Amino acid sequence: MEAGDLWKKALNILKEEINRPSFDLLFKAIDPVSLDGTEFIIRIENTFKYDAIKRRFYDHLSNAINESYGSSLKLKIVGLQSNKLASDKRETKDFYKFTFDNFIVGPSNELAFAASKQISDFYNSDFNPLYIYSDVGLGKTHLLLSIHQHLLRQNKNSIYISSERFTNEYIKSIKERKTEEFRERYRSCDALIIDDIQFLSGKAQTQEGFFHTFNELFLNNKKIVIAGDDPLKLVDLETRLVSRFQSGLVVDIQIPDFETKVAIIEHKLDYFKLSLSKDIIDYVANLCQVNVRQIESIINRLKAMASLTNHAITIENAKSMIVGFDEIKIRNKPEPSLVLPAVAAATGVTEDEIRSNSRSEKTVLARRISCFILNRDLNLTTTASGSILNKNHASVINGVKYIENQIKKDFKLRHNLQKVRNTLKIN
Repeated sequence: MEAGDLWKKALNILKEEINRPSFDLLFKAIDPVSLDGTEFIIRIENTFKYDAIKRRFYDHLSNAINESYGSSLKLKIVGLQSNKLASDKRETKDFYKFTFDNFIVGPSNELAFAASKQISDFYNSDFNPLYIYSDVGLGKTHLLLSIHQHLLRQNKNSIYISSERFTNEYIKSIKERKTEEFRERYRSCDALIIDDIQFLSGKAQTQEGFFHTFNELFLNNKKIVIAGDDPLKLVDLETRLVSRFQSGLVVDIQIPDFETKVAIIEHKLDYFKLSLSKDIIDYVANLCQVNVRQIESIINRLKAMASLTNHAITIENAKSMIVGFDEIKIRNKPEPSLVLPAVAAATGVTEDEIRSNSRSEKTVLARRISCFILNRDLNLTTTASGSILNKNHASVINGVKYIENQIKKDFKLRHNLQKVRNTLKIN
């Protein structure tokens, strides 16, 4: 019997055993490769079909082939790599370097880390879904990829994808009339991990598709992990989606404290096999105020300097190299006169109100943000800062201390502060 004849007979049997939509969707345009009396090989180039058949219909297909052949054959399916890993490698070239083992835990991220570890244990987590939010560059993607890899090691069909790519695939499936394949891919997985959920803002049709996918997975006890830049009350998504996210666990990652940044730097140095003195490590930790990614950029720069010049890295040439590197320059200092207009635009409080003696909660907060930016970001003295704000230096000191204390635990405050910094181009 030829391979093609065996394949036709097996399909006729299979057609009677599985539902017609699945048969029509999955088993057309598949090529039999060879038949040698002990093994029958078929080729499936479509990754969606490959995964679905191996996961759901392998036994059905194997039985149909053996019945058609009249004796036992080993069924071998060849084709592209399973989309569990292939899609992830396309999503990020650094896929394998993000693990729980190399995530540096500190007070700013310990709850998010613990929650991520628990939900990655497929059968023993107490909550679902998990929503993680933070400013950019603080470790959300690292945790998501760690969850993803841990689930894959449990032989779970986990999909990690950015919401931008999810949107693009959804639009493509509509254009190519392949929405059934799209739905099957995402609704048949064991875990769906979506990064940068804020990208779905304003995309009503994609949100509709994601809502139904979410419900299908949730009702079947599949894991759902979502990450975004904003707390749920600030996320511009449909209310019913936000409500679904709130039904699980919501955690944030805060800006790391000095000690955690030092630990991150030391870990990166070990990874890059680079040695720096304590004064340089402390300098870098103090320099990187808002974004952990800046640490790796700085270390890459210093490593290149050491290898290309064969010179030891001192605090003097480290400072020179870092300040001259525009992509990671931490402190761009705008004119002080621009600060109050930027704060006013971000908070809705007028410049005159900021300078006034008003004690309204909104005005006081705007004034304190102004104190912090003038004194900490622009390095003005408390007296000079007070002169701009029509306040004495003691008021500036109190305002700065308040922001320093609250910024560690108040995401909305960090969000507003970052809006002002972005306006002023303070990196």
